[in-house]
Amino acid sequence: MILMKTNATKEIKFLKLEKKDGQCFFEILKENFKYETIINQQFKTLYNSEYILLPLVENEDLIDKLAKMLERIINFKIISKKAILNPKYKYKTLIDALEGKIPLKYLKLIPKSYDIIGNIAIIELDKFSNEINRDLLNFKQIISNSIIELNNKVKSVYEKKSEIQGVYRLRQLELLHGEDKSITIHKENNCIFKLDVKKTYFTPRLVYERRRVATTRIKENEIIIDMFAGVGTFSIQIAKRNNVKIYAFDVNPYAFEYLKENIKLNKMKGDIIPNNMNIKNILNPLNQLGKLLHHKADRIIMNLPENSIEFIKEACFLMKSSRGILHFYQFSEKPNPIEKTIEDLKLNLKKQDWCIDKILVSKIVKSYSPKSDLVVVDSKIKALTTN
Repeated sequence: MILMKTNATKEIKFLKLEKKDGQCFFEILKENFKYETIINQQFKTLYNSEYILLPLVENEDLIDKLAKMLERIINFKIISKKAILNPKYKYKTLIDALEGKIPLKYLKLIPKSYDIIGNIAIIELDKFSNEINRDLLNFKQIISNSIIELNNKVKSVYEKKSEIQGVYRLRQLELLHGEDKSITIHKENNCIFKLDVKKTYFTPRLVYERRRVATTRIKENEIIIDMFAGVGTFSIQIAKRNNVKIYAFDVNPYAFEYLKENIKLNKMKGDIIPNNMNIKNILNPLNQLGKLLHHKADRIIMNLPENSIEFIKEACFLMKSSRGILHFYQFSEKPNPIEKTIEDLKLNLKKQDWCIDKILVSKIVKSYSPKSDLVVVDSKIKALTTN
């Protein structure tokens, strides 16, 4: 959280009351309002020998409500006066921290959330940048400074300069503040992940989803395949809690190296076998690992939401034909994204002579864009015919 260090002043409204009425006022306040909803803690309460001046929030309706409540109980006045910033005040959001530093008409263009990965913050400012021509770099510096002050552990701030691109699912990043060190250590659900934000894909926004999968009912000695493992976020969290064997695949050689390192960094009950391979190659008749894993998987994780559906054939090749659990992720358009995801999965399983035996979980994980959501469908699938 950001600590105010400036002595800047601003004219706001105060509640002026005699000191002898202070206790009565606070009892009324406690019964009818939350303190922070009416008293503006960003500014100091002012005192003199006779009066208390309490800074009020900038909300005319609330001030009127308070005045009507007090008018027959205590003597008071609502006055306007220059306020003194409270040096101990801690902002709760980036927007709060930027108020007064960036023109109000541009403030609404700044995203309410940004990613923190280890000691690195990553923010998207496309809408903001498109509206501002003059002083853009200065405003970006103000934004990045506020992010660092809001988060004591953040050392570097990067701006997203592209959408996710390529087979490795990477973004272009531009340094806004701090050192240009893109390697960091991220802690999540009691696990440690070393990664390079420029060379590997990682999102902290799936923290609860990864915990959900890792804490689901997983049987002893399950064989699990993580088809798009990245630096090991799903695999390591599952293996930390469960005595299982996980075959973790990723096509990105940088992600593969961090996956191996992260396996060493974490104490786990289960085993993880890392593989730097495009999972498509598992179908090659000469692939020895493909021969070993053919119809052996009890559970498969398919977290490649842009095009997981294109790898259903490989999933059916690996899954036990009698029945196994599939964690399938997909970006699906609104409305009815869950239904669309289920239908896509059913249709593509049918092409492989497989079907959904039972849907265990189907839900929206998070909003992805104004037009689509990230959906997960956990299902038991099985082959329609067995060889």
